[in-house]
Amino acid sequence: MSENAFLTVTDLRAGYGGARVLHGVSLAVGQGEICAILGPNGAGKTTLLRALSGMVRVRGDVRLDGADLSGRSPDTIARQGVAHVPEGRGTFMPLTVEENLRLGAFVRRDRRSLRGLRDLRGRRGGSAVDADLERVHTYFPVLKTRLKQVAGSLSGGEQQMLAIGRALMLRPRLLLLDEPSLGLAPMVTQELFRIVRAVNEEERTTVVVVEQNAHLALSIAQQAHVLESGRIVLSGSAEQIRADEQVAQSYLGYRV
Repeated sequence: MSENAFLTVTDLRAGYGGARVLHGVSLAVGQGEICAILGPNGAGKTTLLRALSGMVRVRGDVRLDGADLSGRSPDTIARQGVAHVPEGRGTFMPLTVEENLRLGAFVRRDRRSLRGLRDLRGRRGGSAVDADLERVHTYFPVLKTRLKQVAGSLSGGEQQMLAIGRALMLRPRLLLLDEPSLGLAPMVTQELFRIVRAVNEEERTTVVVVEQNAHLALSIAQQAHVLESGRIVLSGSAEQIRADEQVAQSYLGYRV
């Protein structure tokens, strides 16, 4: 693995209770790169992202820009600039769109004091958080028209936009996306991936994306890894992975 990698994962092992899911996963992602994680259901893709964000106990080494994240709590890892958009979006349904977005900035050191929902509903006045709300709106203009609407009343696509927008409020250095296209119409999925690529290019945000739509994931990624049964069985550039006959037959639907 490159010594200059921004994210390095070495011999990562993780699971739930006594059940081991990841068996010595190692990978490296350069700063500003998009890395796609492919594989069948049950391969450990979601567990990998949960391990990177501190949601499951791990053995092994995880480093972000040299900082050791191994075994750290989710809030500590978030303060290091890691934002995780989980499968199923994790939106706070009873809260408004604006409240959800402001919660994304909760662990930031430059935020204004946010003590409960009264502050989330009412703080104004040109703060860095307010500026980032406007920044998120440039990527997701529809959210600006829904600010006072409760998140549970949004469409599936809008909820996914909200989940990604909330993650961007952290000003992440590393963005983890778990199945962002799940349950969405193809046109909405295409737009989401266009925005993810724009965020990556404009803000140099490093992205690790787990995605069932391998075509789309490989179209925006620089590198990719294929997981099977908790182990990486294939790694390379997105072009190399796309050209691999095994991947083509298993995930892309054609023969090389």
